[in-house]
Amino acid sequence: MDIVYRLFYEEESILEKKLWRYLSVTLAVLLMMGVLSACATSPQTTGSSNKNKSKGSNQAADKAGSKTIHIMGPETGNPHIHFKDREKYSSWKEFQKLFKEKGLNPKFEVVANDQYQTTLQTRMASATDMPDFLNVTGLGDDTILNFVDKGTILPVNQIIDEHSDGTAKQFFAEGGKGARSNALNAAENGNVYWISQIQATTYDGKPGSTNQVISVRKDWLDKLNLEVPKTADDFYHMLKAFREKDANGNGQQDEVLAFNPAAWNNGIAQWFGLVNEISCFVIEDGKAVSPWYQPGIKDYFKYLNKLAKEGLMDTSTIGGGDPLDQVIAENKAGAIFDYCMQTWQEPGTGDPDAAYLPIGPLKATDAAEPILAIEPPYLSYNRWAFTKECKDLDVAGTLLDILCSDKYMELTQWGIEGETYEVKDGEKKLLPIALNASWEQAAKEGKEIGDLIWANGSIFPKRRFVPMENEISIVPEYKAEFQRNIIDYHPTTPLGKENYFPVPTQEQVQRRLELNTDLGTQSSQLATQLILGQISMDDWDSHIQSLKDLGLDEILKIDQTLLDRYKKNVKD
Repeated sequence: MDIVYRLFYEEESILEKKLWRYLSVTLAVLLMMGVLSACATSPQTTGSSNKNKSKGSNQAADKAGSKTIHIMGPETGNPHIHFKDREKYSSWKEFQKLFKEKGLNPKFEVVANDQYQTTLQTRMASATDMPDFLNVTGLGDDTILNFVDKGTILPVNQIIDEHSDGTAKQFFAEGGKGARSNALNAAENGNVYWISQIQATTYDGKPGSTNQVISVRKDWLDKLNLEVPKTADDFYHMLKAFREKDANGNGQQDEVLAFNPAAWNNGIAQWFGLVNEISCFVIEDGKAVSPWYQPGIKDYFKYLNKLAKEGLMDTSTIGGGDPLDQVIAENKAGAIFDYCMQTWQEPGTGDPDAAYLPIGPLKATDAAEPILAIEPPYLSYNRWAFTKECKDLDVAGTLLDILCSDKYMELTQWGIEGETYEVKDGEKKLLPIALNASWEQAAKEGKEIGDLIWANGSIFPKRRFVPMENEISIVPEYKAEFQRNIIDYHPTTPLGKENYFPVPTQEQVQRRLELNTDLGTQSSQLATQLILGQISMDDWDSHIQSLKDLGLDEILKIDQTLLDRYKKNVKD
C-alpha cells in the first residue's frame, strides 16, 4: 500500500487514534459555502450558493480590502462538533479575526469524509473546479508527484520565500518549529510541495515519546492474586491462570489474548527484538532491517504457536478488524495490544470493573533486547497544498503566515483562556470542557479548541506542541505511572517510519508499489501459517527465499536510502 495512503488511513498518530475511537463518519456533503474563487485579480460577481461557484480562482476581492481564497477539505465527523457549526465557537470567532486582519475572505467547501478521496482525485485529474488550497492527504505519493510534474501543485517553499511577511519563513527556517517538517516534505529536487500537520510532544520540557504495548486485565490480576508479568514466560502463565480460574466469571474457559499476530506491530513481536514493519529500523541504530532477518524471529513464532495450540490466543483475531472488537465486547480479552494510555477499551468490555494495565517490554529471549514501539516525539503527517488555480501568490503567502502564527497555534491547541484552558503556575492546562468526555457539553456551550472545530485537523493543519503532562493527568494513575517510567526506554522502533523519511523519488514510489502488494501478502501468509503450525520451521531457508524473490532486500535498500537522506537533511 502506498506510503501516504497508509499513513493517513491506518497509521495516524496515537493521539489521533484516541480521537478517532469516538468519531463517526458524516454521511452527507455539507453545504458548499461561497463561490469558487480565489487569490484573484479579475473582478467577478460573488455569492454564497453553489450555483454561483466559479471554476477557477480568478476572483477579485468580494469585500472592500479583502480577497477570497477557496479552501477544500473533508468533514471527519466528530459526533458533536461539526465544521458547519463553527460560527458558534469562540475559538472560531478569534480565528476569523486573523483573516480579517490580513484581508482574506476564505470560502469553504467541505466534503463528507467517505466521498472526499473520490472528489479530490476527480477534481485534480481533470484540473476543473479546483480550489486554491486543499487537503491532499488521500493522494498517494505517486499521484501527488505526478500532479507536481504537471504543474498542478505549486512549490510551497517558493511561496514562503517570496510572499511571506516573515512569519511562515521563520516557522520553517532552521531552528523553527516547522523546520523538521519542511525537511521531511522536501522532494529530491529540494522543493517542498505541501505543508503538514505537526505534533511535538514533550515531557518535563524534553521530547517525550508515547507508545503502544500489551496491556493486561489489572482487575483479573487482583481478583486472582497474580503478579504482573515480568517475562514472556510469566505472561504465558498468566494467560493460563486467567483461563483455568475463569477470570471473567462466566463459567467457561474462554479468556484469551486478543491481538493481531499477523501484523508486526503487535507488542509481543517487540518483546523478541523485532521491528514493527516488514521493513523498518531501530531508531538508535539507524539501519533499515526486516524482522525476518532478526535473531529473535524463530523464537517469536515458536512462542505464538504455543499460545495458539493451547487456546490462549484467539486465532480468529489474526488479520485484526471486527473479531478483535468482538472478543473485547464479550469480556474475554485478558490481554490486548493498544496505546498505553488508552481508556476507550474498558467500557467496551461491558464490565464496570475492567481495567487494562500496560506492561512490558518483557524479556523473551537471550537473542535480543526487547524493542519498544513508539510514536516519535515529533510527527509530521497529513498534507495540504496550493493548486495552480491560486493566481495571487501573495494571498497564498498570507494564508501560510496565518497558519504558522502563534495565535493560530494557540487557538488550535488550547482554544480560549477561561473557556477551554487555564494557566496555573505559568503553564497551560485544558479544562474538563475541552476533554473527550465533554464533547457534547462543549458543543452546547460553544467552547472547544480549534482542532475539532476545523474538522479534527482536516480543513486546516494541526499544530500541536503538547506537554504530555496534560494527558497523563487525566488517565488512571497506573497508566500514567507506566508512561512516565517507560518514556526513556531504548531501543525503540517508530510508529510511522515516514516521520524519518523524506519524500521518495518517483522511481522509488513506483518500485515500492510494485513490490509491496505481493511481498506484504506473502509475509502475512507465512507469519499466519507459522503461528498456526501449518508449515514447518524446518523449511525456514525456503520461507526466507520466497520473500527475497519478491523483493524484500530491494525494499530494505530503498528504505535505507531514504533513511540516509533523512539523517543528512534533518537535525534532531
